Amino acid sequence: MVEILAPAGDEACFYAAVSAGADAIYIGLKEFSARSAAENFNVENAEKYIRYAHFFGIKVYVAVNTLIKDGEIPAFLQAVEKTYSAGADAFILQDPFLGRYIKEHVPDICLHLSTQAGVCNIEGARFALECGFSRVILARETSPEDARKISSLIETESFVQGALCTCFSGHCYMSSFIGGLSGNRGRCKQPCRKKYTFSDDEPLSYALSTKDLCLKDEVNKLLDCGITSFKIEGRMRSPDYVYSAVMVYKDALAGRQSEYLPLMRSSYNRGNYTKGFFGRNTSDIIYPKNQANIGDFVGYIKRVSKGVAEVDTDGKFDERDGFKILSQGVEVCGAVYLPSAGRGAKFAFRGNVSVGDEVRITKNFAFYDRVVSEKRKEKIDVIITAEPNKRAVARLKCQDKSIDVQSDNILEPALKSPLTQKDFVDCFLKTDEYPFETNVEVVIHGDVFMPKSALNAFRRKAFSCLYLSITDIKRQECSIPFPKTNPVTTNVKSTKNLYISSDFNDFSPVSDDSVFVYKPSVYDKEELLKTLPQKSLSKAFLYLPPFATGRDLEDVASIVNLFAGVYTEGYYGIVFARDLGLDLIAGTGCNIFNSVDVGFFEQNAKDYVFSKELSLDEIRATGGNGFILSAGGIQLMDLIYCPSGANCASCKKKSEYSMTDEEGRRFPVRRYRMRSCRFEIYNPYLLVSSKNIERNAIDLTCTSNEERKALLNSDVSAIERRTYGNLQRGVK
Repeated sequence: MVEILAPAGDEACFYAAVSAGADAIYIGLKEFSARSAAENFNVENAEKYIRYAHFFGIKVYVAVNTLIKDGEIPAFLQAVEKTYSAGADAFILQDPFLGRYIKEHVPDICLHLSTQAGVCNIEGARFALECGFSRVILARETSPEDARKISSLIETESFVQGALCTCFSGHCYMSSFIGGLSGNRGRCKQPCRKKYTFSDDEPLSYALSTKDLCLKDEVNKLLDCGITSFKIEGRMRSPDYVYSAVMVYKDALAGRQSEYLPLMRSSYNRGNYTKGFFGRNTSDIIYPKNQANIGDFVGYIKRVSKGVAEVDTDGKFDERDGFKILSQGVEVCGAVYLPSAGRGAKFAFRGNVSVGDEVRITKNFAFYDRVVSEKRKEKIDVIITAEPNKRAVARLKCQDKSIDVQSDNILEPALKSPLTQKDFVDCFLKTDEYPFETNVEVVIHGDVFMPKSALNAFRRKAFSCLYLSITDIKRQECSIPFPKTNPVTTNVKSTKNLYISSDFNDFSPVSDDSVFVYKPSVYDKEELLKTLPQKSLSKAFLYLPPFATGRDLEDVASIVNLFAGVYTEGYYGIVFARDLGLDLIAGTGCNIFNSVDVGFFEQNAKDYVFSKELSLDEIRATGGNGFILSAGGIQLMDLIYCPSGANCASCKKKSEYSMTDEEGRRFPVRRYRMRSCRFEIYNPYLLVSSKNIERNAIDLTCTSNEERKALLNSDVSAIERRTYGNLQRGVK
């Protein structure tokens, strides 16, 4: 059976997911969640919510899916220890090496590899298995063909609803380099939701802002791919969204139209939905006209008079509800519902509104109120037996559990005002904080008396015993030792510089003791041999991008023997290189962030490059001796769709062009091709070398001839558009 996995960013959303009947819920810990702006949960209250979900047979997965710095590892491991002991069913991690370390010390722990790890092919899935993960959360860009192969090897979880990242999962650094707030650490400021243009001839629009994903009509195809879990994105969204989304997918799995679809749209709907990469039509991923909730369609404006718009609609609304007016998809203004008699509806507005514009509801407060007030209950049977000079006994039955609980006090013979059946019933109808709906029977032999306080204590004891017996967590406390901060180094690294470029001519003036990484414009053997001599290729490492389909890797396998080895930006490259007996260099996309990561690559790679989000001090704290990206272009995004929405046959885009933001900053864009076109967006400013770096990685991609010359000659003064990036400040 496939599970419906619901998000919960706070308590109200958690209870909404339970009430809707989700099969599992994922929550984040405040300190290490990839949605740090959500209210989140903490190690102190996790057990309360885990027990509550377990009472209804619902699993709880704890997201600790940020990249962890060395100084944070002790607190991170302690958080995992405590929530594991509290009964968490699984942990979602982004760092596979920390997962591997945890699994070695807690073999029974269940680990799910985050979508941020970018598993998109069978090689990535194999690596997850090797690291001790029992499930992978597929990259949103994963093809159905690859999803089917991965599902045959390991449990798979796939996003079916909610926000899409415009960049390939786990490889967006735009927020990081613009403001020092890392998306990989849950602090993304969403610069992708701002306005840009990819052409000087086109106006600014929300050119990177994706629609929300909705795969409700594709559930049978997902099942055919072997997907284990249907995941709903939305730990930053409201309880009515969580509830309605769960109900929509329950209905979809049952093969019926859902009455909750309009309610889900009104709770949150960015761009009227897309099937994303699963739909094989990526031209509808972007919604350039609006980057916020456009809600559910109410009707078209028929008449406008003195700030009031009239709409022909059968909808029923509340004065508190939220509304927007859109003209050709662009938001004009908000609107307020004006109750009136008769058919249709009237809305007050302030803005330039015309007949034919759309009115859309963006918040249905009647539904919201219903969701937050509704609490799921479980029926329990209570049979109370009372007799003088004995303890009262309550037999409680719930689900398949039956227990007997005695009162702490012995019942006294009543001299006056004996307890009645109604007294017992009224007391046990109060369920305190427990999700019970009680059916109470009472058998009294003789006249008995018990103080009201003792009767209440009896009830609390009985309910507590029942609840704890059903939600019993049979798990020992665990202890994960802190890793050594100085990993064992086995490779002697004499090479001082690593150069990355898509132009092979850049390598000619560089000394022979350097490492070269070549980024082809087309991953095609015939094209490579036609444009470059095989002798030169053998000196370079072939660049493997973060995303590659299984078919892409078939093409790569046919050309990789021309090179000295591979440089990988994705974890899949580790298995790919090993299978073919190739030398491996792990790139910045492998997010080498701490001493545990370093320890793996010191043992399993020829070389590696540290994450571009660490400061020099943080890099040195790892004890590693890898390359540091210290100069050149800073790749901010990998786009697996065409940002221009172009038809390939008529595309006139060059291999390099630019994207411009509202401030006039120009972001270099590079197009390359595997089986389809991919796009890299670079920072407007070049990274310049910081002093005291012994092993430098220098990215010459998307730089001018003058800039490349300056970078090769370490002439910082000749570079006008420059930044020190994260080398001094690091990221939050």
